[in-house]
Amino acid sequence: MARLLPLSLLLLFAFNLPAQEDFRIVGYLPYYRFGFSDQINFEQLTHLNIAFANPEMDGQLDVGGENIDPIVSIGKANGLTVLISMGGGLTAAWRDAWQFWMQAPNRAEYIHNIMEFVRVHELDGVDMDLEGADVNALYSPFVLELRDSLTSDGKLLTAALPGSNRDPDISNAALNAFDWVNMMVYNLTGPWAPNSPGSHSPYSFAVSSINNWFSQGVPAERLTLGVPFYGWDFSTNPVPSFTYRAIVAENPENAFNDQAGQRYYNGIPTIQNKTILAMELVSGVMIWEIGQDSYTEYSLLNAIYETVYPPSGTQQAPFADALSAFPNPFSEELSIQNESDSPLDLRLASMDGRALQQFTVDARSTQWLSTTALAPGMYILQVLGQETPRAYKVLRR
Repeated sequence: MARLLPLSLLLLFAFNLPAQEDFRIVGYLPYYRFGFSDQINFEQLTHLNIAFANPEMDGQLDVGGENIDPIVSIGKANGLTVLISMGGGLTAAWRDAWQFWMQAPNRAEYIHNIMEFVRVHELDGVDMDLEGADVNALYSPFVLELRDSLTSDGKLLTAALPGSNRDPDISNAALNAFDWVNMMVYNLTGPWAPNSPGSHSPYSFAVSSINNWFSQGVPAERLTLGVPFYGWDFSTNPVPSFTYRAIVAENPENAFNDQAGQRYYNGIPTIQNKTILAMELVSGVMIWEIGQDSYTEYSLLNAIYETVYPPSGTQQAPFADALSAFPNPFSEELSIQNESDSPLDLRLASMDGRALQQFTVDARSTQWLSTTALAPGMYILQVLGQETPRAYKVLRR
């Protein structure tokens, strides 16, 4: 039976959606959340990134003093591809060790140790999560040598990189060495900006981040959209974080919002909409991190999974074939056809969310838009006035 989105999810009317079997659901699990492993629905993931491994000064890897083998076994038992993520928030000692072992005279020995760690723990690859000042001139040469060793063993190399920018020390060769990039599309604001309360991971940030990495030449099949399972509480200073689990335990209705007072996060509708956006434009969703989920009927992981793989027997929305845009790609004109019995309010927007045209297509009618003023590239046709936003990808030649 074909899998259809539930009626409660107003489906993106996608052009060229990636096949569901190729869609990645990547979950990070840090060592300090291993205690939740008996509550996590690992079968709803495709990839598990165990976080974080870092070098000691002797070049050996440590994952917070924890044994990762039980978690690797759980992942493998659920059919997951399991990687070790390296980096994350570094202590001063870890930072010193990284800077020592990435230097050219020490690099080969360190990479040998990494490969031995991957083999001993039967891992499928490595995820690089060095961030900020730790991405320096040593980063790209290290990545390229690690890529060669991993390729020899048939292993993956991925990276977690910011959604909004590419560090200048990441060379084109290093960027191309990653099997895919997990875009960290969160922390638009936070404790470093206590006077700037608001959503740290709005839908618009997801759109602009995808556009940013497209502009860097990274294709859709090598991009995974990061979503947060945590939020920031701006009611106090310093601004603390909180888990999605905690905000839902306080009040289950919070699961359907993105804000509770001065606390900002992503609830179920936003996570669903971002998943649909990822299905439309890229090749997966990445979660930081699955140990923060609510292991109840309000689970965000379950919301992602059932958006990608709706339960059998659900019905497609009645307007699923009501709106069409053609030709696609288009050039000087775009035809919008509404076959529903109600008028539709629409907006044509750029990939960074800027509104370009807003108009209404009457019921059972067709409207032609002049698009001569648009530059070639990707645009989003948004359906307005619905409880859940819908959007269509259209391409200007």
